[in-house]
Order: sequence, then structure tokens, then C-alpha cells
Amino acid sequence: MRVVGDGAPTRITIWTDAPEEAEAYATEIGGVRRIIFPLRSNAYSTEGPGGGGVTVWSLNPGRLEFALDRPMSVARVLRLPPTGTEKSYRVIVDLDTVSEARFSSLAKRDQRRLAKAETDAAKAAENQTALLAGASGAAAGRKAPPRSKGHVVVIDAGHGGKDPGAMAINGGREKDVTLKAALALRDLLEADGRYVVKLTRDTDVYVDHEDRVTKARNWGAELFISLHADAAGSSSVAGASVYTISARGEGRIDREASRNNWVIPIEDGTPQRLTGILSDLVKRETKTRSAEFAELLLPELEQAGPVLRNTHRSAGFYVLLAPDVPAVLLELGFLTNADDAKRLQSDKGRQASVRAIKNAIDTYFDRQDLRIASQ
Repeated sequence: MRVVGDGAPTRITIWTDAPEEAEAYATEIGGVRRIIFPLRSNAYSTEGPGGGGVTVWSLNPGRLEFALDRPMSVARVLRLPPTGTEKSYRVIVDLDTVSEARFSSLAKRDQRRLAKAETDAAKAAENQTALLAGASGAAAGRKAPPRSKGHVVVIDAGHGGKDPGAMAINGGREKDVTLKAALALRDLLEADGRYVVKLTRDTDVYVDHEDRVTKARNWGAELFISLHADAAGSSSVAGASVYTISARGEGRIDREASRNNWVIPIEDGTPQRLTGILSDLVKRETKTRSAEFAELLLPELEQAGPVLRNTHRSAGFYVLLAPDVPAVLLELGFLTNADDAKRLQSDKGRQASVRAIKNAIDTYFDRQDLRIASQ
């Protein structure tokens, strides 16, 4: 996000992972002027400074909002695809300062248009959910256990065997920290009785990255959590962080899916022209649900210990590349920090972390079950 200009004009540039087709709308509610730009899919919440008539911008699920300190109109919305040097999609919104009367007229019109656009988007989302349910129902090659047995959660203990991972400041190894955490989380989930829990490794062995993802898909995973512990050049850096797939990582999904035969199950007899659409919907829904779980996990982690600033991050880690399994990579803390290392290598500290993960998993599947029940 970038806002530059002096109001005549002011230019807003938005970088996105996928093309956004919405318009920008002028609104005035309770005497507060805003420009609103709806988003197709977003699970993040954040805000930042503006400029040139924009006091602050805020990113919320489903929309971007730009608070204004003067009446402004949308002069132009320009959409640009990725290029050789720019890997993201871009939306450019140009604003011009207008009179109070002109803004009031535009706001009345745009508020009606925005309401209709949001209604249409809600209907489209309902249709997508129905399509996804049909696609997921034909689980050729990915037969999940009956729902009565519980939700399938796959826990991946990072590194292992020949790959020790990061070295702790007190001499420990990342592979041992992640395995102990994975075993503790498994025990906690299995005690609940609501989950079927699978581990990509339960001993000190090395498992190739593609095998970790393949195992998760073959087990019918509904959620994949890869556990790691970080390292930094400075011993003062501490705190947990959560990663979901980045835009660049998304570019690898189709290639790795083809190489490893990670086929998204589509119902037999589906017309060829719809197969690609359904596959894209599944991948988009997978990304959305990954981000949703990450956002649920963050406040729980904050109760268990320190977290990094900008805690929800994106990367192209291989274990996040499954096209149809919501996945996160969780860095439990920094082994190069004395307090984090001590916390992660203690039973009490480790239990606090896995309890936080369990709470987020419970909330995530509560929401999934509610969606299914309402269909």
C-alpha cells in the first residue's frame, strides 16, 4: 500500500496477490468521509498512514478503507497485471479534491452502488461455496475419514535426522524442539477426542519436504501445521511468528502439484471448461482458510509468550504448497534468544505454546462446523 500526492491529485497504489475487479466508492457515514475499496478475499487486519487528504488507511476482512480529511472524488481506477519486474497485481486509485456539495452528491450515489456490490459479492460467495462443496465431495485420491472420527490435523515437526535445523544458544537443536512440541500437541489434541491426528515424523528421522505434503494430502488433512524454531544474527530478537503462502510461493503450486501428482479432486463428468475454474476456487479457498487460521492463532500465541511485530508473514516454504490443504508454518520462537530457548526447551513453556495452538484449532473448526451446519 502506498499513498502519495497533495490532493490534486492523490494516488493510492495497492499491491495484491490476485486481480481485484472492484470499484472504489466515496461514502460519508456519521460525518466521516471515506473511500472504500472492496476486496474479493482477505483475512488480515492492519492500518497505515496516509497523505494528500487521506489521514489513515485500514485493511479489514473484505475491504480497504481510506479516511479523508477533505472532500475527494475517485477520478480513475487503473488495474495492472504482473510484469517481468513487478510480480504482484496492482490497483491504482487516483483521487481529486472536490467541493462539499459535489462530494455529498457522489457519496449518496456510491453508497447505493456499494450496497448493491456487496450484496452481489455475498451471492457470488454462496455460489462458490456450493461449487467447492461439490468439488470436495469427489475426493478421488484424497479420501478423508468419516466426519464422525474427527477432523484430520497433520502436525509436521520441522527438520529431523540429518537436518538438525537451528542451533540453540544453550546448545539444543531445532529438530528436537519441534519433535517434542509436535508430540505434546498430538497428545493434547487426541485427549480431546475431536481430532484424528497424524505426524509427518514421530522420531528423529529426516522426511523430504514433498513427502511431508504428500502424506498430509493422502491422510485427507483438513489442516497442516509445520512447527519450527527460528534463528537470528542478534540474540535480542525473540518471539513467535506465523507464515502462510506468499504470492511468489503461489506461483510454484501448480508446478509442484504436477510434479508430485497432487491432483485436486473434481467430480467425474465435470465439463473441461469448468475444471480449471473449480481448481482455482479450491486453491483460493485453501489460501483464505490458511490465513484465517493464522489470524486465529496470533492472539493465542500472544497469551503464551512473546511474538514478533508483523507476526503474520508470508513465504514460499515448500510445506505450504499443497493446493487443497490449509497450511501454516509456525516459528515457535528464536533459539538464538536465551529466554525463547529456555521457554521452548522447558515442559511448561512448550505446554503453553501447544495449548495456544490447540485453542486456535478449536476455534477454527468451530467456525468450519458452523458453516457446514448453516448450508
